[in-house]
Amino acid sequence: MGALISDSQSAFIDKLFKYHPKCSKLKISHLFFADDLLLFYKADIYSIAKLKECLSEFSQVSGLETNPNKCSINMSGIGEDLKTHICSLLNFAKGRLQLIKSVILGIQNFWTNNYVLPTKVLKKIDSLCADFLWNHKIHLLSWKTICQSKEHGGLGVFSAKIWNTAAAIKLIWMIHLKKGLLWIKWVHGNYLRQFNIWQVQSKVNDSWMWKQIIRVRDKVICKLGDVSNVQNVISKCCSGSNFQISAFYHELINQNVNTQMVWSKTVWDEWSYPKHSFISWLAIHSRLLTKDRLCHMRILDINQHHRDCVLCTFQQQETCRHLFFDCAYSAELWNNVMVWLKYKWKSCNWDSIIDWYSSNLKGKGFMKRIKRMALTVSIYAIWKERNQRIFQQRTQDPATIFRRENPGILMFYTIYTFGK
Repeated sequence: MGALISDSQSAFIDKLFKYHPKCSKLKISHLFFADDLLLFYKADIYSIAKLKECLSEFSQVSGLETNPNKCSINMSGIGEDLKTHICSLLNFAKGRLQLIKSVILGIQNFWTNNYVLPTKVLKKIDSLCADFLWNHKIHLLSWKTICQSKEHGGLGVFSAKIWNTAAAIKLIWMIHLKKGLLWIKWVHGNYLRQFNIWQVQSKVNDSWMWKQIIRVRDKVICKLGDVSNVQNVISKCCSGSNFQISAFYHELINQNVNTQMVWSKTVWDEWSYPKHSFISWLAIHSRLLTKDRLCHMRILDINQHHRDCVLCTFQQQETCRHLFFDCAYSAELWNNVMVWLKYKWKSCNWDSIIDWYSSNLKGKGFMKRIKRMALTVSIYAIWKERNQRIFQQRTQDPATIFRRENPGILMFYTIYTFGK
């Protein structure tokens, strides 16, 4: 593809095409990595159209096509209408979770690793990240839940507040352990003297930073029980003499969460498309904005008619449990999937399906991953059909959806079958 784009530079030699503002001097349009391609363009329709033209040319020459399910687009400094237009033109999704993890938290971690920031600042960072993740709309799950690891039911996003606490504990541990460093000698001479780091109390004339370090220490001791417990947890988070902030962070974030979610490997299998996994994750938490949930939130009228499922004709309340897969429509789709994958059992009960997947479909075998992928695709397809019926007045039968949403799985499954 690199040669193709190089040959296509003539398409960009016109006054209307615009490079990304940070790339215009060097005329950088793309970067290649081992298995990723990054494209940089100014967010105007003409330049984006040129990008689409380039991708179409590549597709015609090679026979390969971009997979919208595995692509995302990040934009800034433009209005929501233009963002929507660009996403529609390219058929790419906006990668909010990826942007939070790779960019926003990267900048945040630099500062929190080096300074103990004010609590109000840390809370504001977390609040802004949460608003951005949910596109400044309804927060479907709490930030506390989102910051849990995926194994504990969250998304594995770092909380600025808790990460800063873990970083401050690293400073405390260094003061406790590495007394030969010059700055630590200075701390001992000015703040500790006859005390140790676990006993000393801050004084009125101490610096703001030192008072913050002592405050964090007291908070962690209170959370973990006593100094001995804190030291034991710190020791678990050390590799040799190096303190691992991420390990201590996970100890703090998962402190009161004892149960791992057995379904996490099913939902977050690496073969599943991210948006399919995300919708499945919301479904398992029963946080999709079904009519029943909207009525409970008083966003919809609580009248019975307003709660009816739009997929079936039995006037059943539209709940997550009904949609997946009690509904006659979704049951037909799911049964098609089960027959296609040659399941020896049949069920459309949500709890039974999730329990079976979690307990009987472990491991990384080819067919196991295909079956996990089929579940998340089916959940996403049903939710997508539901939304199209409500917002676009478009309907499709289960057989059509089965053929439309499963081409990638069908390809893998066919290769596997013929290869046996």
